[in-house]
Amino acid sequence: MKLLEPIPALTAPSLQDTVNFYVSVLDFTCKTMDDQSKFASINKDNVTMQLVHPQATFPFSSSPGPFDEPVFTGAIYIHIDGIDELWEKVKDKAEVCFPVQDFDYGMREFGIYDNNGYLLQFGQQISA
Repeated sequence: MKLLEPIPALTAPSLQDTVNFYVSVLDFTCKTMDDQSKFASINKDNVTMQLVHPQATFPFSSSPGPFDEPVFTGAIYIHIDGIDELWEKVKDKAEVCFPVQDFDYGMREFGIYDNNGYLLQFGQQISA
């Protein structure tokens, strides 16, 4: 058995607004937009995410009912090369949680919030 990669499924009360955020701010591509099922799939390079409306008909919809804010207490962490380039692109287009900085554990990271309030952290290993 081999685990491959996670695909986060995020609740998004406006699929179109959320797709627009990921496409315009982070250069994702929308692969699927199903208004009937209230589901979208977006990806960039090796990262795929699913977006699900609170009243989605999919069985894995994790938060049926109203959506006030994310109840996810963690972060979506994405490894990247070219972190400074991405930081320059997004720093004025998204709410910043923390700016790009080097950490003692050998990573250069920053964090932003998406349009729904989910924390997205990006990290690149610092060269020795």
